[in-house]
Amino acid sequence: MRSKTFLVISVLVLLMGACNSLQVPANVTDTPGSHNDTPVPISTSTNAPFMAHLDVPVDSSPVLIRVAFQDANDGWGISSVGSGSILRTVDGGLTWLNVTPPGLTGIGYSTGFSVLDINHVWVLVPNPDFFTGTLYRTLDGGLTWTSYEAPFGGANLQFPDAITGFALADRGAGAGSQSVEMYQTSDAGASWLSVFNNDPNRPDSSTSLPLSGIKNGMTFLDTDTGWVTGTRPVEGEVYLFITHNGGVDWEQQTISLPAEYESYQFMPQAPIFFGIDGFLPLMIYLSDSTAFTFYSTHNGGTTWTGDPTNVATMLPPGHFAFADALHGWFWDGSTNLFVTIDGALTWSKNTTNLDLSDRMSHLEFVPGIDGGFTGWALTGVDDSGHSQLYKTTDNGISWKALIP
Repeated sequence: MRSKTFLVISVLVLLMGACNSLQVPANVTDTPGSHNDTPVPISTSTNAPFMAHLDVPVDSSPVLIRVAFQDANDGWGISSVGSGSILRTVDGGLTWLNVTPPGLTGIGYSTGFSVLDINHVWVLVPNPDFFTGTLYRTLDGGLTWTSYEAPFGGANLQFPDAITGFALADRGAGAGSQSVEMYQTSDAGASWLSVFNNDPNRPDSSTSLPLSGIKNGMTFLDTDTGWVTGTRPVEGEVYLFITHNGGVDWEQQTISLPAEYESYQFMPQAPIFFGIDGFLPLMIYLSDSTAFTFYSTHNGGTTWTGDPTNVATMLPPGHFAFADALHGWFWDGSTNLFVTIDGALTWSKNTTNLDLSDRMSHLEFVPGIDGGFTGWALTGVDDSGHSQLYKTTDNGISWKALIP
C-alpha cells in the first residue's frame, strides 16, 4: 500500500529493506516474547495456489475499518464484525477471504497492522491492559500464522523488511504530553528490544524524543533511519524528530518555514517514501482556517523542501494517497478530487461521481494496469453498523461500489 490518511496514526509504507543487524547499546532491555513456534494453519491444504484453498471462508458482509492494497488485485483488511476478523482479497476488493487465525478474537480499531507485501503481514492485538499484546505473523499470505507475546499493546508498528521491525508503544498521555517506548526486532517479531523510553519515572529515560507533544506517526526508511511526528501547541514548530541509530537517539529535524508562518501551529503526519523520494504531509493551523500541504525530499529525508505560500500547493483538510513519487490524490470527500502528477508541486481539481462528505475514512491508490492507477475509498462505519468500499480505475473520476 502506498497511501496515508489524514489523522490516521498508523502508517503503512513499502520501503527499501535491509537485513543489517540493529545497533543497540549495551544497556537496552532484551524482552523475548514467549510464542507459539508451530504455525497455526487456517487451511488443510498447503501446496496449491491461494485461490485453490476452497476451505478459506468468504466474508460476504465485511465491515471494513482498515485496508492495505499492494497492487490492483491483492490487499488486506480488518473487519469489525462481531469479534473482528483479518481478511484478504485477491480480486481488487470484490471478494474478501477470512484468514483470521483460529481462536483469535478482540480484533477492532485498536488492532495494529503492518503489511510488507502480499505474503508478509503482522497483526498486533492488545491485551485488556493495553500495555501488552499478542503479535500474529504470516509469511504465506495468511494460510498459516505464528503468534508471539509482545511487550506492548497499543503501538505504531512497521516492518521495513521481512525480519526487521519497529514498534512505538504508547505508555500514557495527558496534558499535552505522551510517554512512549521504542522497540526493535531483528527476528521478524519473535523477540523485541526496548531501546528508548521518555518516561521520567524510569532511570533509563531519555529526553531526546521529548515527553511533551502527542505523537501521531512513525516511519522507518531502513534499519537505522526513522521519524516520529506529532504536535504540541508551539508556534512556528514542526514536530518532526529523526533517528539515525534505530530509535535509540533522536533529534528534532529543522523544517524551513516562511517568516509570515512562524506564528502558526503545525501538525505533520508520518513521512511517506518511495526509495529516496518522499513526502512530509503538513497540516497548518492558520489564523482563520486550516490548510494542508506537502514538503518533499529527494535525498532520503536528509532535507525537506516546501513552500506553504504557494497557493498551487495548498489544499483543504482531507485524505490523501500517493501511488509513486509523482502521482498523488487528495480528497476532501466531496465531488472535488485533487490530483498531482509532479510530486505535489502542483494540484489539479477533478470532479468525481461520488460524494463521501463527512464519511470518508481512508483513501488509497496503487499502480494499476497499462500505466494507469487503481484506487479505493473507504467510509467510516455508519449508524447501521456498515462501511462502504469504492473502487476507481480512471484516476478517480468515476467510482464503483464494491461494498455498498
